[in-house]
Amino acid sequence: MIENQATQVRVSFAPTFMSKVFFFFGLAVAVSAAGAYVGLNYLTAYFITYPGTIYGLIIAELALILTAGWWSKARPLNYFLFCLFALITGLTLVPILAYLTMTSGGVDILIKTFVATALMFGACAVYGQTTSRNLQGLGGFLIMALLGMIIVGIIGIFVPWSNTFEMVYAGLGVIIFSGYIMYDIQRLKFYPEDMYIDAALQLYLDIFNLFLYILRLISALNRK
Repeated sequence: MIENQATQVRVSFAPTFMSKVFFFFGLAVAVSAAGAYVGLNYLTAYFITYPGTIYGLIIAELALILTAGWWSKARPLNYFLFCLFALITGLTLVPILAYLTMTSGGVDILIKTFVATALMFGACAVYGQTTSRNLQGLGGFLIMALLGMIIVGIIGIFVPWSNTFEMVYAGLGVIIFSGYIMYDIQRLKFYPEDMYIDAALQLYLDIFNLFLYILRLISALNRK
C-alpha cells in the first residue's frame, strides 16, 4: 500500500505538457536576457569592430529555426540547440540596445517596450486560453499577413519610408503577433505530448517579434 501511494505521488508530480512548454519558454526568455546583457556589457565594442558577426549570428538563428523540425525531438540535442538559439537571439539585440542606451530617452523607450510587451503577451495569452471561439481559422490569415510584412520589410531596405509609414508598419506587426500569441496559446491543446520544445519555440518567437514591433512603434511615436 505504501508503494502504491509513492507511485501516486510520483505520478502527480510528473510534469505536464503545459508545464514543460512554459518552463522552456521562460528558460528561453531568461537565456536571451542573459545573452543581451553579456553582449551589451562585454561584446559591444567587438560587434562595432566586426559588424559581420551580427550577420553571422542572424544566419545561424535562421538556420536553427528552419531545422527546428529535425532537432526539436532529438534529446538531449534539442535542449542544447534550443538554449543556443535563445542565446543567439539575445546577442542579435545588442546593436539595438546599445544604440538606445546611448540615445537620449532610449532607456525610457526600452522600459516602456518591456512593460508593454509583458502586458500584451499576458492579455493575449489569457484570451487565447479562455476564449470559447475557435481561433485556429486564423492560421492561414496570419501566415499571409506575415509574408506580406516580410516582403514590405525587404522593400523598405532599398526604398526608405516615412516615419508615419513606420508607425503603420510597426502597428500592423504588433497586431499580427498579438494574433499569433492568441492562436498559438489555443493551439497548445492540440500538440502531441512530445512536441513541447516546438510549442515553446513558437511562443518564444511570438513574444520576441512582438517586442521588436512594439519597440519600433514606440520609437517611431517618439520621433514624431
